[in-house]
Amino acid sequence: MSSEMIKLTSTTDISGCTLVIPAVAVGNVAQLTVDLIISSGKFEKVGHIMTSCFIPIIGGNPYLEKSMELCTSCDIYHNSERKLVVIQLRSPMVKKPNAFFQSVKEFVENHKIAKVVILTSGWAHTRTDVQIQSEPLRYKASPEFLSKFSQQIDSDWTELEKSPNFLGHPEDARIPGGGFAPSLYKFLSHNAIPTAILLRFCSEGDNIPDAVALMNFTSKWISLNGNEIKMPNSWKFLFGKPAPMSFY
Repeated sequence: MSSEMIKLTSTTDISGCTLVIPAVAVGNVAQLTVDLIISSGKFEKVGHIMTSCFIPIIGGNPYLEKSMELCTSCDIYHNSERKLVVIQLRSPMVKKPNAFFQSVKEFVENHKIAKVVILTSGWAHTRTDVQIQSEPLRYKASPEFLSKFSQQIDSDWTELEKSPNFLGHPEDARIPGGGFAPSLYKFLSHNAIPTAILLRFCSEGDNIPDAVALMNFTSKWISLNGNEIKMPNSWKFLFGKPAPMSFY
């Protein structure tokens, strides 16, 4: 798969934008966060990704209740005012991600995107003692990101610590439960693309509070005010319908 698999249906100039990508991970926190970003800002759907790496789906517009527009498993949104491009992934990955990673790399290079921010989550129960005693939010930035955008990192933010792999050796950017985020980060960093990870430690369950927390964390980089947070219409069906009264 090449960048041609990433189809833009709009001729909008996205050079210099920040690209936000969610990893399918614990509690779907990254996807929920992207839902909040899109529904809280003035985003226009500008394309989609045609790939067999993710389970194909199709459905109604999750952000506008009366819209006739359809959504797919991999849609692309753009906010020209905030210079943001957001990819929303709505299904899990079912193939090796190499082709998808290569497509993202070419897309970034061809459209001269400034930087990539990967959102993800990690298992709360895998935290170290130090991590348990601090805010469950972390960042990891590549050398290229730090050389160009270090001013965007707050002094009170905590960098993701190295954690032991299965052999007991400390490993950089290892995130148990974090999906493809560490692999995509390493791939883009290896190709000298300014890349960063923002993550939230959590557990499975009602992960809306985790998404709001990651949204507020992310908003410091993408110029979204926390007071602007708007829940998507589709979240009314997040947990399905109430149990039938006949159960009681």
